[in-house]
Amino acid sequence: MATHDALRADGSPLPDTRAVPITDWTLAWDGNRIPVRVPSAWEDYGIPRAFEGACDYLCVFTATPEAGTREWLHFGGASYEARGFVNDAPVGVHRGIWDSFCWDITDALQVGENRLRVQVIKNGGATYPVPQVLSGFLPYVSCAFGGLWQAVHRFQTGAAWLCDLWARGEADGRVEIAGALGGALPATVRLTLHDPDDRPVAEAHFDADAPQWTQAFQLAEPQPWSPAQPRLYRLVAEVWHDGRLSHRTETAFGLRTVAVQGATILLNGQPIYLRGILHWGWYLHTHAPNPDLQTAERELRAAQQCGFNMLKACLWVPSREYLRLCDRLGLLVWLELPLWLPQMDAAQIAQATREYAAIVRQVRNHPSIVLWTLGCELSARFPSDALGELYALVKQLTGSPLVRDNSGGGECYGGALQEYADFADYHLYGDAHFAGTTFRAFLETPRAPAPWLQGEFADHDTLRDFPTLRRSVPAEQLWWLSQDPAINPQGVRWFYETPFVETRLAQAGLTDAIPDLVQTSRREMTAYHKLVLETMRRLHGTSGYVVTGLKDTPISTAGILDERGELKIAPDEYAAFNADTVLLVDWHRRRDWIAGGDRAANPDPYNHCAGRVVYPRLSAAHAGAPLEGATLRWRLETEHGAWQAGEARIGRITAGVAFLAQAELTLPDAPTPTSVRFVAELVAPSGAVISANTWLWGVYPAPVWDALGQVAIYDPTDALWGLPALENFVRLTANDAPPPESILLTTHLEPSHAAFVAQGGRALWLLTAPTPDCIRLPFWREAAHRFLPHPLWEHIPRPVHLDARLLAFSADFALQGKAWQGAPLQPIWQRVDTRTGDTHAYLAEATHGAGRLLLCTLHFAGHHGETPITLRYHPAGQYWLWAMLRYLASR
Repeated sequence: MATHDALRADGSPLPDTRAVPITDWTLAWDGNRIPVRVPSAWEDYGIPRAFEGACDYLCVFTATPEAGTREWLHFGGASYEARGFVNDAPVGVHRGIWDSFCWDITDALQVGENRLRVQVIKNGGATYPVPQVLSGFLPYVSCAFGGLWQAVHRFQTGAAWLCDLWARGEADGRVEIAGALGGALPATVRLTLHDPDDRPVAEAHFDADAPQWTQAFQLAEPQPWSPAQPRLYRLVAEVWHDGRLSHRTETAFGLRTVAVQGATILLNGQPIYLRGILHWGWYLHTHAPNPDLQTAERELRAAQQCGFNMLKACLWVPSREYLRLCDRLGLLVWLELPLWLPQMDAAQIAQATREYAAIVRQVRNHPSIVLWTLGCELSARFPSDALGELYALVKQLTGSPLVRDNSGGGECYGGALQEYADFADYHLYGDAHFAGTTFRAFLETPRAPAPWLQGEFADHDTLRDFPTLRRSVPAEQLWWLSQDPAINPQGVRWFYETPFVETRLAQAGLTDAIPDLVQTSRREMTAYHKLVLETMRRLHGTSGYVVTGLKDTPISTAGILDERGELKIAPDEYAAFNADTVLLVDWHRRRDWIAGGDRAANPDPYNHCAGRVVYPRLSAAHAGAPLEGATLRWRLETEHGAWQAGEARIGRITAGVAFLAQAELTLPDAPTPTSVRFVAELVAPSGAVISANTWLWGVYPAPVWDALGQVAIYDPTDALWGLPALENFVRLTANDAPPPESILLTTHLEPSHAAFVAQGGRALWLLTAPTPDCIRLPFWREAAHRFLPHPLWEHIPRPVHLDARLLAFSADFALQGKAWQGAPLQPIWQRVDTRTGDTHAYLAEATHGAGRLLLCTLHFAGHHGETPITLRYHPAGQYWLWAMLRYLASR
């Protein structure tokens, strides 16, 4: 257990309820002077972003010092080093962005007018490089910010004051108040507790002879705090000395009990599944992570509408006002302290430890904070013993059962494997078709029972809405789109592609397509999130997740909100798979005999053969109190309306993942490809819908292979597992030339194949591994997909955007060139990189000589995540393969 000085408050008072804000200042730097309002970042006033300071904040105030009193300045936050002077006399020095501090200015005051100067140097320059201090992540998102970024107050106390006040309330009404006094002792402490209706419900008066004290209460008729009912109590604490009120402060707190039972997190005795959204603290209108509360509330309420019950403050410390808002809204908070990519010596680690203690003390009363992590994706560069000390410090200062040293884990980021952690936490970013495989690899390992969370995951960058930004946002707020390094210095950002995306899109002729690409990419983000979040909820033993992220930033467009804070997704649609109770569909397993043994066949769950009877298995992932007497209803809808329906009475549903029922459905015997919608609802005895979810399935008729004529097949590595052996299919060897009247299907394009095409032949080249003309890329993430006009769509319904019905085609690479052997490539299925603006193709056509060549990198068979390993279980793949050959046969 930590025993160092960081466990003790620094002796300065907490802000007095009678404190007066100081808002109007003059900012002086390099011979310039401008009026500014505090709180703010100095970059908001046009000071160059690469300038570290020093800058002087100047103001004048009037004081009338009284005998027996002390005058104080309280700073909510300054970035990074602040030195104070009153009437040219030094009054204090502070280093640290995130913790508040207080200076005693009594001895420097004079009657009447007083001059205050605060000299500030920010992090990010030569004096305080980003990795050597607790900079957080914002410098890697946009830039380091400088100045008095939180409020400044002046107040007066008597000879004694409170310098620490910790209110811990439990759901059963037990309250323990711990405090620390500074100044002259003995003193009298008076505590008054007010209930959520602001009625006094308990009080205590006692004399304190020592600085540290505790006081316990047992409240009758307690009103616990929870996301559903965020009831807040108020504690008013007064210190009296020599018969006079010396100091008065107050804090809100809640009655809530967080506990752990195996992998289950309990809030007030009920299981809760954490559904978090990641926030780096970036805002369009200011460089500091300190939005106005109207903006903050609008954004947080939007997240709640989408089903999120938690915010992860990733590597930044929100203001007290922001955390009070989370308390009031019932939004849980995962506070990740601002340690990322550190390069610190012993002295700098000691400074960080001091800052951690101060940060934790100033925010620990907020009932919304339920998880703590000490840093993010830490490697071995930060000493394991230092992490152990920080872990012990935070545990002792909070009493929380959910503290962890390293979000993301040493397993994944090269950090210490001897972890200091109350829960497992991974950042398993990846494509949808590898989600289940990857998650299970880290979930299903021997470990002591503990909650298992994804502390970050599921990012999907959409295309930035450049036209709307340019039209609706002041140009000075779009500085991060500038290609001028004087305006937009790269700093420590590793990703600096954003300023060049518009230019690349214009060069690709896509400027006019941007509005459609914006909407397409947003639909695809929802489809990706649905796949990945449902994968998480199917897994037994998971405890929650954090989706990246809340809003778009200069380095990422993975937000559910855009840069302006506007929703990019439909809340009701999203909340269907992001809620306390989520309905899920799963299927019977299949196997195939490969190379002398059984292997999981991974049938495509989102595409089926026309006319078949299918048996979807319905389950529920549930958190909260048990559900009693519900009815499960399902129906299958075609474009003409309901096709089939059924229901089942369900017994008791407890927390976890529970099988509910198996449906039996006969799919339409469609002569051409079509889609159906499967809808499931869980209905309470009252008739209220507890949960509802929908899935689109593709329905494909059997391909008419013999209608193709002769097909010459060259597959030297036997990549096309499950391809039918038909009389009109002719197998080629390396030395065989394709018959002149055939269509060629090849997985390795030989020189003879190119010659065949040049002489008027028609060929489909399925690339099963990347060539020098290809590039490896994520299929789902960081992309928008275009299905461009082409005669092929006469044979296959043209997709509108990527969704689960195309999951089985997921690939790892795409064509990156614009031509093949000098022939222009006409993209049919195009990938637009939403982060860089580059374009690639998964399916394209080239006219080579007198013939046609289709080039395709999509998946049809083989081991590739959880996609089908054989065409036998890839009905969409079978039909698409037939349709591409059919198209070639018709030309």
